[in-house]
Amino acid sequence: MPNKNTLFIGKVVHAFEALASTNSYAQELLAKSKPTEGTVISAATQTAGRGQIGSKWESPEGESLSLSVILYPHFLQARKQFELNMAATLALRDALSAYAKSVVSVKWPNDVYLGPRKVAGILIQNQLAGQLVQHSIIGTGVNINQRAFPPELPFATSLYLDTGLIHDLDEVAASYLQALEQRYLLLRAGQTTRLRRDYYQHLTGYQELRTYRLPDGREFEAEAAGVDEAGRLLLRISGELQPFALKEIALVPDIS
Repeated sequence: MPNKNTLFIGKVVHAFEALASTNSYAQELLAKSKPTEGTVISAATQTAGRGQIGSKWESPEGESLSLSVILYPHFLQARKQFELNMAATLALRDALSAYAKSVVSVKWPNDVYLGPRKVAGILIQNQLAGQLVQHSIIGTGVNINQRAFPPELPFATSLYLDTGLIHDLDEVAASYLQALEQRYLLLRAGQTTRLRRDYYQHLTGYQELRTYRLPDGREFEAEAAGVDEAGRLLLRISGELQPFALKEIALVPDIS
């Protein structure tokens, strides 16, 4: 159903009982036509949902939120793509904060956590045209009403597990789309300093000494000092800043 509380995001919705991937469907739409900006593709079930770099996203029917939003951020320079990432991740944090009991935080680069456990993830796929972004697909997966998770997802949680309440998926989706439009309009207006400030305010481990793990299993303590223009996490290690790209570093979960 079209969103009544937005200007353009969610005014056009393609809703399905099942899709392999909402992002893939959005790509097919863009290959054939130019959908209205803010077009949403949603699915009650995703059979091949994806996260960052090939990881999978569990999407049981009626228990999770799976949707993609098509945007045309022609104003955004390709080298500053991470600014859209910040806007989308903050929007999801904004929306979930209205429902959650636990502290809602963002985990670099684009996950949302309830306390120490992951509740949602975002996958953004950008098409570039020269030095600018031509179009973007913002794919979002949120664990809403799951009561349990498989052993291979020991650090996952849901809004239900956090609150003990069943939540209406359409209501949560509408809240997220409204928050996404607000954050996107800030980005379009050039309010990147505010977006970065808010992202750091809610960033797990920001200016805190935490344990990180390298791909070879080695662990060390460092302090997150921010994110550079390329979207790399800046860690302060023994007083020196070092940048790390996606999958080059992992924050060790702090589950007591």
